Amino acid sequence: MANLLRRIGWRRRILVVAFVCGLLFLCGQLKSPANLYDEGLVLVNAERIRGGEVIYRDFWTLYSPGYFYALAGLFALVGPNILAARLFDTALRFLLTLGVYALALPLTSRRAALIPWALVTFWLGTIRFYSYPAFPATGAILLAALAFLRYVRAGQRRWLLATGLVLGLTALLRLDFGGYAAIGFGAAVAAHALRVAYEAGIGRRGWPGYILRSEAILAAGALVVALPVYLAFGLAAGFDVLYEDLVHFPATTFRAVRYLPVPPLIPDFGRINGLQWNDWLRLYLPLATFVAGLVAAVRWLFWRPVPRSDRRYQAGVLFLALIGAGLGLAVKATSRYHELHALPMTFCAVIVATVLLYRLPRRWWQSVPFRVAAGGLAFLLLTGPYVVHFVFLAQMNAASPLGCYSTDPKAGCVPLGRDQARVAEYIRAQTQPDEYVFIGNARHDQIFVNDLMLYFLADRRIPTRYAELHPGLATTLPVQQAIAAELAAHDVRWVVLAAGWESREPNASSISSGVTYLDDYIRQRYRPVTSFGNYQVWRRSAD
Repeated sequence: MANLLRRIGWRRRILVVAFVCGLLFLCGQLKSPANLYDEGLVLVNAERIRGGEVIYRDFWTLYSPGYFYALAGLFALVGPNILAARLFDTALRFLLTLGVYALALPLTSRRAALIPWALVTFWLGTIRFYSYPAFPATGAILLAALAFLRYVRAGQRRWLLATGLVLGLTALLRLDFGGYAAIGFGAAVAAHALRVAYEAGIGRRGWPGYILRSEAILAAGALVVALPVYLAFGLAAGFDVLYEDLVHFPATTFRAVRYLPVPPLIPDFGRINGLQWNDWLRLYLPLATFVAGLVAAVRWLFWRPVPRSDRRYQAGVLFLALIGAGLGLAVKATSRYHELHALPMTFCAVIVATVLLYRLPRRWWQSVPFRVAAGGLAFLLLTGPYVVHFVFLAQMNAASPLGCYSTDPKAGCVPLGRDQARVAEYIRAQTQPDEYVFIGNARHDQIFVNDLMLYFLADRRIPTRYAELHPGLATTLPVQQAIAAELAAHDVRWVVLAAGWESREPNASSISSGVTYLDDYIRQRYRPVTSFGNYQVWRRSAD
């Protein structure tokens, strides 16, 4: 061991220690309270897949299948458990941070590459929101960027094919992220192919064909991974269902019922407070970074072109890929503007910002005032939008990752809501393991979220394809009629209704649809037998 450490060298030893500390920091929030909706829906869908159900055909979701099936595979190996899912998520977050470092390293230096790595590690270690597929999808984009950078440096088309393969994986994790990344990488491939064709002496008439051949390799790699999977699900569920779930609903209804306003481009500085200032920075600082990166890319690639062997050229081509993907992620973030949804584009922006700062003239960095000012500004702007919010929340819910805060068999010591744990235990005691139980809300004409984690904890069969009671969907008459018909078809004896989650957001989720069909159906056929806080347990009247 001592000989091995000597061969590694002190610089690499420091790097290993830094990465280990980063991993430990990522584990700091493992025992934060369970998220009843966002985390719950991923665990429930993974469990339904493990039970033999097919996504889109047997249950509704607007998300891509990749993460659900990966988690279902994990559950098949170790059993369904909240902590197991969080450890899996943490491992993927750690790989994402390493991807950030690996991408910045060849374009900067070891010390400079640690800056974006440290920031991304800090953000991911404090934000919680476990089992969120957007983070693995962003990690896949960075992996594609690594393969593409290798292609630009080595010129071997197998690396371009590998880039496409990883983009296909991205589309399986998040279809929208894969689409945004495909646009960005497509632009980067076109710019690089144009430069190669020009230097190879290919005439202008031959440029389109050369570019298209490169794009075809990229597209072939992506399609060979993603297309067979989506074709299989389309054949199983129907292509109309697949289109509605993955494209039409997210682009229309989701925005109507989940939209949160974005900060104005020019804020009212006389009225803006700290939280609003953070919101403004989260959106416009990455966009400003993308603009600066695009200017640099155009300068290095076309305006004052540098040799292809120059790291500035490699950075410029990479910028086109990351900026294209990042701008798409920015559009996605504005459909429901929230610090969580702004993070993926920030990951792309922090890499671009680090490389840009590293490329500034050395004489600037030799000035102590400039270094102090740049360091302070970077900390304020890049960390400030997140540090107040997430560190404050992390401290509010601080719990040792080594402690055990729940005895529920599926919690894995993760703390649960007291009433949530009690009602899950009650349902397990009153029902058979293969029995169907419906978990809904006290009212279904107006819905914000529902307790999907309770389905996971109760460990009973789900009678409806609409376990996720999404506003704009479960508030409509056809879906409520379908749920009622499924309750009757599966002979459901027990229903749990939760109150107190009415929406106050400035979107359509706060408006009643006026449809009370499901509420009327439950009241006519079931009667309340007990309650646990906001949870009320109902039993069929005929039993």
